[in-house]
Amino acid sequence: MVDTEHGELVPLGEGPVARVLAGVDGTTGEAFALKVYPGKLDRRTRAELDEELRALAGLRELGTALVPDEVRELADGRCGIRMELCAQSLPELVSAFGPLSIADALALGEALASTLAEAHQAGLVHGGVTPGNVLFRQTGAPVLADFGLTLRQAFPRDLERGVEHLAPETVRDGTLDERTDLHGLGAVLYLALSGRPPHESRPGEPADAVTLRVLGGDVPPLDRPGLPAGLAALVSSLLAGNPAARPIDAALVLTRLGALTGPGDPVPSEVVFPPRPPRELVAAYGPATAAPRKRRTVLTVAAVAVAAALAVVAVAALTNRPEELSVPPAPVPAKAPPVAAQVELATPADHDTYVDLSWRSSTPGLDYAVVVAPEGRPNHVEYVRRETSHRVTVEPSLKYCFVVQGTDGPTTVQSGPQGIRDARCKQ
Repeated sequence: MVDTEHGELVPLGEGPVARVLAGVDGTTGEAFALKVYPGKLDRRTRAELDEELRALAGLRELGTALVPDEVRELADGRCGIRMELCAQSLPELVSAFGPLSIADALALGEALASTLAEAHQAGLVHGGVTPGNVLFRQTGAPVLADFGLTLRQAFPRDLERGVEHLAPETVRDGTLDERTDLHGLGAVLYLALSGRPPHESRPGEPADAVTLRVLGGDVPPLDRPGLPAGLAALVSSLLAGNPAARPIDAALVLTRLGALTGPGDPVPSEVVFPPRPPRELVAAYGPATAAPRKRRTVLTVAAVAVAAALAVVAVAALTNRPEELSVPPAPVPAKAPPVAAQVELATPADHDTYVDLSWRSSTPGLDYAVVVAPEGRPNHVEYVRRETSHRVTVEPSLKYCFVVQGTDGPTTVQSGPQGIRDARCKQ
């Protein structure tokens, strides 16, 4: 897609209402995300949105709220919201590496609770706190995206999509308030700790079964070795079907999470993220701005540290066809990589249920990600850090294409595609 204001845009994903695209600013070279809604805004709604964004600007200094940079009317009249491009969402992280450690789940909870406490104190309701709206910056710091009620009221969501994370009252009558924000925080923590949503779809059950369970308000208790009883009880109270049974406000949640966390270590003014194994998550703590505790929590996810440079392609929702599989286009870096930088992917070794990949690069010290494009299914990304070989589990009956991407942070390079089983790889 080409937009006259933003240049070439690459699809990242499709939400319950809006479509998310990514691009690179032709002036600054910085990557950005553009959330495109399905229609235009009337004057009254635009004025309400501008007022809401002015109020949200006060959350910027927290560093844990993703506040839009601008609102644009696209050439076809649709509303577009431009914002910082983040590397990865919480569901993507959990899908790739499994549930967070308990320490990191606590850190994430503190970061989000402090953000909600500040927002609610300013009279702002998020209205859509779900795992999909928890994103990670290039540094690994979490941010809460998609704040505000104006666009949610202008473009109501289909409540049958993503219902497994919603509060019963939202499904029942569309209620969006501070208590539904707290329920959303509970859903985020539940996914972070268990790897699954509070109301998971079961094989063979009717399509409306999840909705009925949500309306019933009963959530399976968290069952995880080493989980503090106080944390399990807090998550359970956040997910209570009766809004009155949830904690009174986000500030109280922040206090309870802090009591479970311990003092922690201060965060330096500049955080350096050394290479770590993909599953090692590091929680750190620093000064906060949200009451009642003068401390803000930052979650550092090593697996995300290299993902921002790959984000335009790593989470792209591309269509795969049986005879012509789609793999991502070469990433567009802020600065052109040196001519010598390249990645060469060898012919894959197909072993029926798995494929061995190997590659080499003219540039040492790159972090790598393997893009896997199965026939008829969405692409997915497997992060391998500095390894130059990787085994991918495959289905014997499907064709596959593979691409290897490497980055040193400022620049990103990509191999040509390689396929197996006569797959025709389209870039």
